[in-house]
Amino acid sequence: MTRHYFLLLFSIIFLLMSGCNGNSTLSEPSTTKTTAEPEVSSVVKEVPLSSMATTVQSTSNATVSSANPSPTPSVQKKSDPIIGDSLKDQSFQVNFENFGESEFITTIEKVNGKRPHFYFKKGDSVTELKYEPESESPESFYSVSAVSFQDVSDDGKKDIIMIVDYTTGFGYMGAIPVSKLIIFKQTESGFIEDHSIEDRARSGVPYRILTIQDVMIGLKTDPKESVPNAWQRMHLGTYRWEGSGELADSTLTIKKASGDGLLFSLDAFYATNKEALKQGGVNIGTIESGKATPSYADMIFKDGKYELSFYMISSTDLYVRDNGEPYFGHNVYVNGIYSPK
Repeated sequence: MTRHYFLLLFSIIFLLMSGCNGNSTLSEPSTTKTTAEPEVSSVVKEVPLSSMATTVQSTSNATVSSANPSPTPSVQKKSDPIIGDSLKDQSFQVNFENFGESEFITTIEKVNGKRPHFYFKKGDSVTELKYEPESESPESFYSVSAVSFQDVSDDGKKDIIMIVDYTTGFGYMGAIPVSKLIIFKQTESGFIEDHSIEDRARSGVPYRILTIQDVMIGLKTDPKESVPNAWQRMHLGTYRWEGSGELADSTLTIKKASGDGLLFSLDAFYATNKEALKQGGVNIGTIESGKATPSYADMIFKDGKYELSFYMISSTDLYVRDNGEPYFGHNVYVNGIYSPK
């Protein structure tokens, strides 16, 4: 009997222990499932697949941008101050190959003479295009005669050509302007003054005063042919002295011009007053058929001790000057600039 009692007691204890462990094991998945399902459902509703794709793409792009930064702009972002008064007729909107739509600005600074400044403007960025002034008289710049945008470096891109006229104040032609040629070559990083192109253009034409057309001709001309070609292009016909008036006049007629010589005639007169002019009381100066021969870039006519020199100051104008020997009537002067009538 004792044995049956122990067996019964052991069975009861075993069943009680098994029941406790089973309840604990079954409740845990139920609790976990109930808590997890709402969380997963909530996340899926708030982040659609399309949004997830966009987010991934944006992140990817941001990573690439950070790893490969944009190249440094061709023109520096910093801006230079614009000095002087703007010259509207020499400022332009230009489409440069390396920079797109841009602005070229010309100004005149009225301090220590009249000094021009040039600026390249792209958006809000302004860069001054600095050049070397003439050392002999840097304060004497007074006008910008021409600005052009053409390819002169043969790279297919527009360069900047500028002609600045200034006076030296030295010598008998000190009051006559001299052209300074400034050429800025377009590069990927901006503009830089190209002295080699300037020198090549200058050596191709012998004129004191330049035009843009002269620059283009000069770039295509062998320096050895510069002077004869320029005389060959000289306008034939009548030129009038710049100082001509009612009481004093001088006209020059060019009959033939080449590198070998100049055939011309000259008629000049001077009268003391209108009454003398009416009565024929005039002093006369005449060269009916003269021939001037080459002397470097000039032509010189000689008759005894008398010399008359012809200088090409531009493609259209001549400067005529004698050596001061008596040759014409009293007070008959022929020195000065002659332009086509």
